[in-house]
Amino acid sequence: MRLIRMKSAQPISPYAPSWAAPIGIDEWQNTKKIDTIRNFLLSKEEDILKLDVQNSARTGLGDNDVTTRYGKYNLFDFANECKEINDLLNFLRKSWFEFINQDFTTPYPIQLTCWYNIIRKGQEIKMHRHCAGEMTYLSGNMHLDDYDTVTTYEHMEMALSLPNVKGGVTFFPGYVEHYVPIYDGDEPRVSLAFDLYIYLPPFMGVQEHLEHRKFMDNDIIQNLNG
Repeated sequence: MRLIRMKSAQPISPYAPSWAAPIGIDEWQNTKKIDTIRNFLLSKEEDILKLDVQNSARTGLGDNDVTTRYGKYNLFDFANECKEINDLLNFLRKSWFEFINQDFTTPYPIQLTCWYNIIRKGQEIKMHRHCAGEMTYLSGNMHLDDYDTVTTYEHMEMALSLPNVKGGVTFFPGYVEHYVPIYDGDEPRVSLAFDLYIYLPPFMGVQEHLEHRKFMDNDIIQNLNG
């Protein structure tokens, strides 16, 4: 796990903003399992498209794209059909734990929503953010192959572009906006996206209309500590 910070310049005016957004970067090295998951998700595309549309979430994608069904299912419910998804979950848990340790934040019980995106030649994912209210925690994305694209993260006129590499995962505060420019590859570009929610009173920030599942609890935290 590598942690970097998008930071504001040193304020000169008393009204200039001062902020730092942590970005965590990690990479799952098990390429065979990544390939299995990618192929499985491509095979599920028709089933996902049968679900009701949630909305575009400002991505610019439409009714014929799986992205617009986010929250109508949870990707980790498919682990009974593709066992490698359980290994992915374990990897994400360890990466999250490394991230918060490096950022010196508290390991809360967490709920997770997770979905996937498929874009094809000529498509893009427009600038959007996942959440920005008082309950905002962490979001993330992950790429299931090497793509000749970058994901650009922006906050308050500061930008960071990261290459989309196979197994690469990025954690970021949910308020950070991000986008992917027009894709020019011949193969479908498959990525995962997720939101993490603190699940501890008085927070309990889960949006109940979304399919969320347990990501972290005290027992898992103890195991990771061990």
